[in-house]
Amino acid sequence: MNPIAYPPPYTPAQGQLNQVIRRPMTDAEMQLPGGFYRGLQNSLRGLSLFCLVLFVFNSYILPVMITDAVTYDSLSIVLMIFMAVFGLVSIGMSINTIVVRGKIKQVMMDGSAVEVFAPAYRAGAMRKGQGWTVGPISVLPTRGIDGLLVEGMPTRILCLPRLKAAIAINNVSLKRGARITCPPNLDAMAVPVTQPSTFDPNQATSQAPPAQMSYPEDLPPPPPPID
Repeated sequence: MNPIAYPPPYTPAQGQLNQVIRRPMTDAEMQLPGGFYRGLQNSLRGLSLFCLVLFVFNSYILPVMITDAVTYDSLSIVLMIFMAVFGLVSIGMSINTIVVRGKIKQVMMDGSAVEVFAPAYRAGAMRKGQGWTVGPISVLPTRGIDGLLVEGMPTRILCLPRLKAAIAINNVSLKRGARITCPPNLDAMAVPVTQPSTFDPNQATSQAPPAQMSYPEDLPPPPPPID
């Protein structure tokens, strides 16, 4: 996980949590969805390589190792079943990779993402660990997200509803992202924001320019002080 180098994102007004906004992605954020596609590609390559190893083992190594015909036929049938199963899984993953690539293309063309700002709460224990709920979305257990989320603390999650994935948590990029579940109308819930805002309501008073005194038109201003 690496910090994203971009200007401070939209900051809700003081006391306003549970906000969902839609804002343009920065150049650094536009590179993050490619991690999903590369991860699927690497998984597909590994599965294809495994099927190739099974084929080579069944065709060239097994006949040399097993001389008994009955044992060879039994092991060969088992290996062929494995190859068929993993081959079907590879086909399914290939179709899923094509679908994800199309969704990533749509995200790139749109150039915007949904940002949720709300307190984080632990969800029920799942098979792979502890999940989190942040506003209207739930983050599924993923390696590395526990250190970025604190119980009850305001949390900022940048997510892509089309991919059902979060690409950054509290301005820290996720290398492979995190799977999320969200309402189907999350895009409609988001308030459009044209650009990230750096307005800080806590510093508004201290940074405001001093007020200039005005005088009636018929009276001159007071003379400057004499040292």
